[in-house]
Amino acid sequence: MEHEIPVTIMGQEKPEPKHSTQPELPEQIREISDTVCAAFRDFKESAAYDKLLEGKETAREYIRQNPLASLGYAIGAGVLFGFILKRNR
Repeated sequence: MEHEIPVTIMGQEKPEPKHSTQPELPEQIREISDTVCAAFRDFKESAAYDKLLEGKETAREYIRQNPLASLGYAIGAGVLFGFILKRNR
């Protein structure tokens, strides 16, 4: 069985203009993106973000100390949310 192998000789074809991999964003989307980025940056510098991180560590420590109780709470919450969501349908 013969296979054809395409061969390109340099210099015969004109190089195609390079296109950026990301298309240009409309100005409104760029402004929204900048606003969201600035809001998130401000949030990360706030005391609320520090409290959120402390709460995360507290929850992580509780789960490490009480794994069975944490599993029970998670299962109970899943069942409760399941009943709530099923009732809305």
